[in-house]
Amino acid sequence: MTNVVERLPDSTAFRRAMGLFPTGVALISRGHGPDTEVITVNSLVSVSLDPMLVLISIRTEGRMRSLISARGSFTVNVLGADQEELSTRFAKRDRPRGLDAQRVLGGPVDASGNVLVRGAVTCLECDVDTEHVAGDHVLFLGRVNTIHLGNADEQPLLFHRGSYATLNQ
Repeated sequence: MTNVVERLPDSTAFRRAMGLFPTGVALISRGHGPDTEVITVNSLVSVSLDPMLVLISIRTEGRMRSLISARGSFTVNVLGADQEELSTRFAKRDRPRGLDAQRVLGGPVDASGNVLVRGAVTCLECDVDTEHVAGDHVLFLGRVNTIHLGNADEQPLLFHRGSYATLNQ
């Protein structure tokens, strides 16, 4: 075990510590056409197989939170290693919205009415099962009702130590 660096950590130390844990990168989509909203997340957890549940974390004060809450569904689009530009674009506060967002993503609309990301490794259509406020975020448990498998040979996009990364296989 290493030495304790921060006994009473601040948010910068916490961010640095959590940056040591590599994560996948996904776009959460809600709506289509002029109602399209998309946001980049790296907080995606597989929670249960029976029922199939995933957990996402969305900032409490953001537009995406209210849309998901009001409409009761979202789609998780797991990005491939070649989709770093999409991740960066939808991580910004001035990210594309509405028809611009749908045009950028280029995918069809799923049965829940959410746009899919063309070229994603996989997409999961989810209905909100549970919503829980946790600090400055809301945790949504989504019940997976449809899985769209992409190319099984595609490498996922990863985030580690504040930068994008890929698997070395």
